[in-house]
Amino acid sequence: MTVAAAGRRTQATTVAAQALFRVSPHVILSIYVVLLALPQNNVLAGGGGAITPARIVAGGCLLWWLVARFAGGFKLATAPNPVRRAMLVALGLFTAADAVAFIGGVADSRISGADRGALLFVLAMGAALLVCDGISSTRALRAVFAGAVVGFTCSSIAAILQFTSGTDLRQLTVLPGLVTQPLAGLILPRGGLARSLGFASHPIELAATTVAMLPLALHLARYGRFKLFWWACAVLLVGGPLVSISRTGLLGLVVVAIFMLPRYGLVRWLLAGGLITSAVFGAGVVEPKLIDVLVNTVAGSSKDSSIWSRLTKYEYVWTHFLAKPIGGQGFGTYVAPIQPYLDNQYLLTAVESGLPGVVGFVLLLVVPMWWAFRFWASKKIECPPQVRDAAWAVAVAMLVCTLSFGTYDGLAFPQFAGVALLLAGCAGALFRIAHRTEVPG
Repeated sequence: MTVAAAGRRTQATTVAAQALFRVSPHVILSIYVVLLALPQNNVLAGGGGAITPARIVAGGCLLWWLVARFAGGFKLATAPNPVRRAMLVALGLFTAADAVAFIGGVADSRISGADRGALLFVLAMGAALLVCDGISSTRALRAVFAGAVVGFTCSSIAAILQFTSGTDLRQLTVLPGLVTQPLAGLILPRGGLARSLGFASHPIELAATTVAMLPLALHLARYGRFKLFWWACAVLLVGGPLVSISRTGLLGLVVVAIFMLPRYGLVRWLLAGGLITSAVFGAGVVEPKLIDVLVNTVAGSSKDSSIWSRLTKYEYVWTHFLAKPIGGQGFGTYVAPIQPYLDNQYLLTAVESGLPGVVGFVLLLVVPMWWAFRFWASKKIECPPQVRDAAWAVAVAMLVCTLSFGTYDGLAFPQFAGVALLLAGCAGALFRIAHRTEVPG
């Protein structure tokens, strides 16, 4: 090879590398949330059963953030950020609790599950950190919102088709190179109707993720392009909790409806409520029994055995917490039905990670949510209207996630865990945007 040819090849390689590094974080993150909305039991063939396309991209996000933080470059924010600090403190507390648990001894049969759970949590945290430090404008944030809303709207559409006609769109998501791992308990009836799960792993996960996406869709319907499209997505997202027949989803819808009132005002709130109510009655026309089942699901909560069984687990949790208050039994080591089903992430964290884990988990949820609510409601912080509205969307979505963690073990479900952590990262991005701490360029 001639020197000239070698020089040309070196120059071409440099240009290609520079083009790669110019890729904006919001592009990668938008791809991540779209992949996250696909069934997470579609894993890479020969990858050991835990590698999905979304986790591969999340690993790239984590590597991107680590390189930028410790080696510089990539135009990521380095200014102090309370949300980033809370996320790192939470990660540190979980790590410390896990170290104490493993020093105290963990059964060999549960080590692989603990390693897998910790790895998936760290990968999701990597994507959240990249959102926190890599998103520098509301336009970029809306791109991430758009990817999430489109992805989970598709999941809701799949659930609606599954409920109304029995059509299974999950088969179409098995891309070349992927294999499907079986899911236990796909048929979960309630009131004589089969609950849909869309692209989720469980009907509750479908309900929680689609409701959490609803505030983001409403923000895009106000400030994004193609407003009618985003309104259509919002209506379809409401279908997710309806066809999943989930109290968690119905509770989330109530929360979103309450916080829509100060955002829209009474008249527009009534119009939006009428639109959503029309969607509910439209579902009732397709399946008349659905309305009766939804009403009985709410009205019969006081007599439901699944709710009372959850309340009986407090003594079990308290006993195990007192036995190992500092480290717990180890993150990701809780095995049901060998141990009782808790259906509450806060209780599960108390058993698995002790007091440090509970403190870290609460910080991970409360600090981002508090800042998002502050940017939306505080008169002392001057923000453009689109920033305030984005803060409203993130705050309400995080409140939905925070309440949902009290109704089921959300960190065990990859889509919901990824969504909750991503929203925390969005709150950190809003802190950066609102305080004008973004880097130039």
